[in-house]
Amino acid sequence: MTYSILSSRASNPFEYGVAQAKNLSENGVCIFTEQEVQVPVLLQLNVNLPMRPFHMLLLGKALRCQKAGDRDLYEVGIKFVGILPPEFKRLVSVFPSSGEAELGDNSGSQETT
Repeated sequence: MTYSILSSRASNPFEYGVAQAKNLSENGVCIFTEQEVQVPVLLQLNVNLPMRPFHMLLLGKALRCQKAGDRDLYEVGIKFVGILPPEFKRLVSVFPSSGEAELGDNSGSQETT
């Protein structure tokens, strides 16, 4: 999964990062990333699901960001906003509700929705 910061108070509002996802649901997702994310901030998430031939773009609002234990990662809680793609609910149901899961690596198809 990758993300782009769409709005920020910082001078560089279009930051880009790579993340791993945990607890993907219809309401939001928890991601782990190497970069600290200032909250609240609007993000565009580019999700590559294994059972889907192209990426899914989702809009979310980062509501919290904290250091992930003793690792060099940040845990970011994101709530989805706006209209989600119609098939999203069905696709989310195949992922376990807990535990870390990397949702694709973006080295695949370039097509987006």
